[in-house]
Amino acid sequence: MWAKPSVPALARELRRICLDALPEPMLRERVNLWQREQGVSVAWHPAEEGLSIDLREDGSLVAWAVTNTVGPGYHAFLIELLDRISAQWGVRWSWENAGEDEGGDETGYALHRDMRLLQDEMTAWLRQVARIVLERDGAQNLFVSMPIGPMPHFAGFVGSPMGIWDEPRFRDAADDAGDALVLAREFFPWWQRGFQADFWGGMARVGLWCDVSWVGPRDQAERDTLRGVLESDRRASALDPDRALAPALRDELHWLLERGAEIELPQAEGPGYKRLPTRHVLYGGSWSVEVPGHFIEHQLNDGKNLQYVGDRRAVYVSSLSVAADDGSLPPAAELLETASGEAGADLRWAHDDILACAYWERDRDGGVRHLYAACAVDGQVLLLTITDELDAAQDWAEAVARSVRWAPRED
Repeated sequence: MWAKPSVPALARELRRICLDALPEPMLRERVNLWQREQGVSVAWHPAEEGLSIDLREDGSLVAWAVTNTVGPGYHAFLIELLDRISAQWGVRWSWENAGEDEGGDETGYALHRDMRLLQDEMTAWLRQVARIVLERDGAQNLFVSMPIGPMPHFAGFVGSPMGIWDEPRFRDAADDAGDALVLAREFFPWWQRGFQADFWGGMARVGLWCDVSWVGPRDQAERDTLRGVLESDRRASALDPDRALAPALRDELHWLLERGAEIELPQAEGPGYKRLPTRHVLYGGSWSVEVPGHFIEHQLNDGKNLQYVGDRRAVYVSSLSVAADDGSLPPAAELLETASGEAGADLRWAHDDILACAYWERDRDGGVRHLYAACAVDGQVLLLTITDELDAAQDWAEAVARSVRWAPRED
């Protein structure tokens, strides 16, 4: 494959192998490959974490991936991809040591190649997950097989790339193997081997729930997302009409494409996490705030300030840490008084350890109104500027300010 092993050579060859393994141009266009210090990762399915291959100093390769975010079909695809690598690169994968430090395939599929057994393994995993989440009495808003990052607030038990599931479905799956199998067929985006109706239906539903913003497309990437969901749905319904999206959802996707930037807010309730309020952990730390799910996050000034933008509304966030010369932390009340200055406050509230205030300012020349909010805990201040149209209702901006939370991390 190469005269001398190197990460760039590994990246080049892995891209070629992956493109050859995907049967459709629309899938090959999704291939995203990135290099790391010790290897390469590649991803193309909307629910996957990616396949990574590391190059060791002795020239050996280590491949690793999480497959239960997508399902048995994806697991089988990756094993076949590694078969291609074995044949074309002249390497031999070690599958015999599953569960040990040396690696292997935990499901055993790489050795037995029995799709039914692989599906049973994935079903057993989901059943165990159901038992674990049910141990949390009264829990809601849990996520399974979702990426780490901003998470929507929804009225339900478990959210996954394929949608929201109520507690009875998980309780039935935990109690009965047959019910677990029924849930697994719907829960995993890719159940069968190969690119069949379940694959295309899963692509459409994951895109619907996780990727579509439910506003008019703001750039080419959002237009491509809408078209990709519609094309996946078309292929799924042609192979199996039962896999088709509801006609109303398909019509809404077409409507967003046709009306474009004119549609600035989600117009209806329905599937899609980006229709929902979403909590963002700020600066990767203790502060968080809840903004509409379709807002786009930008980092400003080397990440020291954050901006969330959607239609004609925006939220700007900055954070300050304050300490006295002796290392003591000024109390929240003192910091809040300093932050509010002479402007006074139209609103004051407290939540847990947070003291907060806010005041309105109208910019009639610009046709906008700003809500300036300060939230303080001992030694920490979060400042928000929430901008909306001049005549818009105040409820949304005030709700965003009051959504701020402080949850200090344990070291």
